[in-house]
Amino acid sequence: MRRLVIVLALATLASCSSKKPRDLDHSLIHVTGDARLRTDTVGDGKFADLSTFVLVEAENTATDGAYVTLGGELADETDHTVGILRAQSIYVPAGEKRTFALVDKDRKPRPTAKAARIRVRGARVAPMPPPAHVEGMREIPDGDKTVVQGVVKNEAARGGNIMVIATFYDREGKPMTRPFSVVWVEPSSTQAMQFVGPPGSTHATMFIGDVVY
Repeated sequence: MRRLVIVLALATLASCSSKKPRDLDHSLIHVTGDARLRTDTVGDGKFADLSTFVLVEAENTATDGAYVTLGGELADETDHTVGILRAQSIYVPAGEKRTFALVDKDRKPRPTAKAARIRVRGARVAPMPPPAHVEGMREIPDGDKTVVQGVVKNEAARGGNIMVIATFYDREGKPMTRPFSVVWVEPSSTQAMQFVGPPGSTHATMFIGDVVY
């Protein structure tokens, strides 16, 4: 059987092709102004690179869930562009927010980058919620850090490799780290997940990224 590599947005839209997709007004997507620049290892194994990236959050203030796409540029202290950020799409339910990790398009460190210009590239309304989601999420204080637990539920008719993402926040409510794990979940089945935050984390959340069916 041929494997289909798809993003949740494509999977959902394909299953409802009879409905014409529409975009939200981009002004309904609020991007936080405290984007956090970091330079660290991205990827694993032979695909690992040292790269500058940005942790930034987007809130969907609309009454419809949407696949939000963010992109942008890295700028130096004179506001000159020193790098392009690769666009990323994440499903954001109505009234909620998600953390995006926008990586330098060339996966390179940008030591002169001092700020990021983030733009909403798209906000495609989902005809129905994605087939995978997190249930029963709970936060557990563990000394000087926070642990987040949840159950990933796959409601699709076939199994898939599901990317599960966590965001850990500091006392000021700013994202500190955004770890993820890809797990196989059987059709109409569940998988328990846990992420341990860094020292200083006081709050956490968990959500779904991409899926491979």
